[in-house]
Amino acid sequence: MDNAIEALQLGRKYGKIWGLKNATFTAQYKRLVVIVGPNGAGKTTTVNILTTNLKPTKGSAKVLGYDIVKEYKKIRRRIAYMPQEFTVGWDHTPLEVVTWNLVARGWSIVDSKKQAREWLELMGLWNVKDKPLRILSGGQRRRATVATVLATNADVFFLDEPTVGLDVEIRNTVWKAIRDCLREGSSIILTTHDMKEAQMISDKVVLINKGVTIVEDTPINLVRSMPYKYRIIIEKIKGLDIVNEYIDIGDRLIIYATNYDEAIEIASRYGKFTNIFGIESIGLEDAYLRLISGDRNV
Repeated sequence: MDNAIEALQLGRKYGKIWGLKNATFTAQYKRLVVIVGPNGAGKTTTVNILTTNLKPTKGSAKVLGYDIVKEYKKIRRRIAYMPQEFTVGWDHTPLEVVTWNLVARGWSIVDSKKQAREWLELMGLWNVKDKPLRILSGGQRRRATVATVLATNADVFFLDEPTVGLDVEIRNTVWKAIRDCLREGSSIILTTHDMKEAQMISDKVVLINKGVTIVEDTPINLVRSMPYKYRIIIEKIKGLDIVNEYIDIGDRLIIYATNYDEAIEIASRYGKFTNIFGIESIGLEDAYLRLISGDRNV
């Protein structure tokens, strides 16, 4: 079996409303798959179904070869889940929450303490290991949560926006830890709203919109699928006649160009009338916006 996760036409109905209509994708072993999409697209519902916390209304899925409905107990023994709003014990210390979470999963106390130290050092928390989480910063608490989950050495991790609220330096530390887990043999499903994060760390991206899987592919393939290579960011003013494909982001426009020479020409043309904020190579965020909108001008 090549895939750690297989989802086929998964759907979940809340009353008369479909929170998820058709999630279909795979995640290979030892790979990081990032699920992206707008708020309300069905990302968290998908994760809740795959972690066996929510029963699907339709469709099927397997995690590590086990059916999510019929064999949910086997799945739960081998996965670890970090919900978006998950926080660890407010009055406990980082050392306590990591250690006792491992004990609860069947680790010995000796091994749990050793593993807790390793992960708290990795997350830069060993110097505050004995301080109650309530007096730590939001970033420190978030890192303690990540450490609590990743320290389990689970076969599959489900991480719902694990780096939200973290500064750039600490976020990179978490990224490294996540990628290291793959080398140790784990498979990972991660959700994020940060397209730069998805492009940086994922092996594959699954885009869900309005409850339906729109596309699944590697970040580089999604970027290469774009008919443009550069974007020009300009100040939006009345009266500009934009002939190229563009995206309206309020008081600014993102205009797309097929090559660098065209990008320079566009910047020169509109620079006579408005401010030019930069010329950049396109990235996953541009592919995401184009796939979500489906329109020439958004």
